Amino acid sequence: MDFIWPRVETIDMLKKYFKTDSKEEVFQKLGIDFRWIDVSAGYPDFEKKVNGVLNGEAENEGEKFIFHDEQTFEDQWGIVKRIGDDRKYLEWKDGPLVDKDSLSDWSLPKVIYPSVDEITKNLEPYKEFITVTEIEFPFKLAWHIAGFEHLSTMMVVEPEFVEEFYDQLYSFQTDKAVLAAKAGYDIVAVVGDVAGQIGMLFSPAMFERFDVPRFTQLIKMVKEADPNVKILYHSDGNINEIIPMLIRCGIDILNPIQSACMDPVEVKKRYGDKLTFHGTISVQDTIPNCTVDDVCNEVIERIKTVGYNGGFIISPENSIPYDAPLENILAVYETAREFDYRQLR
Repeated sequence: MDFIWPRVETIDMLKKYFKTDSKEEVFQKLGIDFRWIDVSAGYPDFEKKVNGVLNGEAENEGEKFIFHDEQTFEDQWGIVKRIGDDRKYLEWKDGPLVDKDSLSDWSLPKVIYPSVDEITKNLEPYKEFITVTEIEFPFKLAWHIAGFEHLSTMMVVEPEFVEEFYDQLYSFQTDKAVLAAKAGYDIVAVVGDVAGQIGMLFSPAMFERFDVPRFTQLIKMVKEADPNVKILYHSDGNINEIIPMLIRCGIDILNPIQSACMDPVEVKKRYGDKLTFHGTISVQDTIPNCTVDDVCNEVIERIKTVGYNGGFIISPENSIPYDAPLENILAVYETAREFDYRQLR
């Protein structure tokens, strides 16, 4: 079982329930098998300019940034975001390549990683668990840097710009992924949405052109570093059109199979001999809005219809909303733990 990207509020609620101050103890009480552990990185040029810490309960809380005002801040990529008044969610505001048609005045951030031995040592406390580190899928990073509309336009009118841009972004992400593989991580998760609930954010043909050859090379290099490392790919939305391409690239695990727009049963039937599936428990409807019985029934249904013949990791599809009922969160893991898996044999 996994507990993907839990929010601060959710962990605090579970700490209170389990009477502990330890997030690790919460995971152990729930029976979580996975530990998502970032490969730390230093950005010396950026770090000279940081002037504050992001406070609140949003993604990246506690991290240092260059603040433009109390709510608006810039990261090491030059990406500008703003935290909402309730300090729970972020919105994208700007990037260094918005409306630019050349990369001549832009460069990748200078990054310094720990040594392989240092990273391996950092994993030692978690050796009984499945360790995961995360890299960003270049499309997500690219549109944050260049703006969604501008990147989409450039894919059509200046594809050579996108080719050069992607070459650099894929190279950057490959370096981190290969380092993680050499250090002993079990899974490298490649994270970035390429679809919404009604379909792809850009055409499958563009995915084939810009991403498939580069993603294939990234995975090849990770597997050369350690053939046992598995590649998890995450994209919300309806990605049915590109699953065959993702398989061709070499991914091993697909998350989340968003049940609001994809049918986990059908995806299992079509690709269950080629992929392991991760997620499928609804964070849009079932966990935040339904009854404990509804949650239990969904978990059991997913185990029976996606978990047969193995290849299924039970997890919420994404971050559980901060106001989801405690009893529903507990029900996910209690139901999965108590299920008689002999039924699947």
